[in-house]
Amino acid sequence: MKALVLHGIRDLRVEEVAKPKPSAGEVLIRVKACGICGTDLHFYKGEWRVKLPLIPGHEFSGIVEEVGPGVEELEEGMPVVAEPNITCGRCYYCRMKDRNFYCPNIRAVGVDVDGAFAEYVKVPAGNVYTIPRGMPFEEAALIEPLACCLRGLDNVGIELGDTVAVVGVGPIGLLMIQLSKIWGAVKVYAIDLIRERLNLAKQLGADVIVNASKEDPVKAVLSDTNDVGVDVAIEAAGSSRAMDTAVKLARRGGRVLIFGVAPQEEEWRLRPFELYEKELTIVASYRSPYTFQRAVRVASSGRVLLGPIISHVMPLERGPEAFEKLSKKTHGMIKVVLKP
Repeated sequence: MKALVLHGIRDLRVEEVAKPKPSAGEVLIRVKACGICGTDLHFYKGEWRVKLPLIPGHEFSGIVEEVGPGVEELEEGMPVVAEPNITCGRCYYCRMKDRNFYCPNIRAVGVDVDGAFAEYVKVPAGNVYTIPRGMPFEEAALIEPLACCLRGLDNVGIELGDTVAVVGVGPIGLLMIQLSKIWGAVKVYAIDLIRERLNLAKQLGADVIVNASKEDPVKAVLSDTNDVGVDVAIEAAGSSRAMDTAVKLARRGGRVLIFGVAPQEEEWRLRPFELYEKELTIVASYRSPYTFQRAVRVASSGRVLLGPIISHVMPLERGPEAFEKLSKKTHGMIKVVLKP
């Protein structure tokens, strides 16, 4: 089968590799669409260390091609998505009351084992969720990042009537804007450096857009809130600079969600006195523990628009080109989905 194989920094190749064979309890999925995530770009640029060679890709949808021995709930031909994270089920964290993905033995499809930038991928049957027939596979590939966003918003706790600022309106920020409104936010501020992304944010529900390349976003939001700030600030850019902005945007007693995935070695300097003086609550969010079922329901409901977030759909063979263009922040590229 054809696959994108990462061999080193910026060394991504289209190759012929062996087609996976599902073992007991596993499912082979014929991949129909797979989104390029910011995490994939970290691998590509050498900002997150992974064992190479690797077939990346963890945001995917497809059709059940074959089921392994012992799999009864899934059948060939079913349209599906899959939770990429695989926990051990035996460690301290897996046996806690509160469900989580803190498992030190966690493996993820497209991170620790070969992923879905390929014609086929295999996953445990328990990680597979059916989707409605007729749902576009390109949109269904965004269910994985949607599930991650649900975890983040569960953690930060938006309440009915809250004001929210989203710092960074790439694919994650655009999902956060829509979900914040569903959660009950009465006013959402979208902050970014790119005008096209801000325009899309406005279309998808942002009440106020702030172009940080033209004005100070903190001054803009404080001016609009009578120098109070927002109840919840969401960092969705994966940079320490965006984290600084989010902290400054939050009101006294406010909450901050650090959501974006920064490069593995990046450090964030924080003034402890600012946390003390504002009595901020800062939370993070790690992957998508047990939010996939909800994400499938949300995506199926049509209440979150996924299609407009996808700027490019490209064949798998153009994967190296897509990765290089995204890594250079090529104009007009927001979310790229590859199709084998």
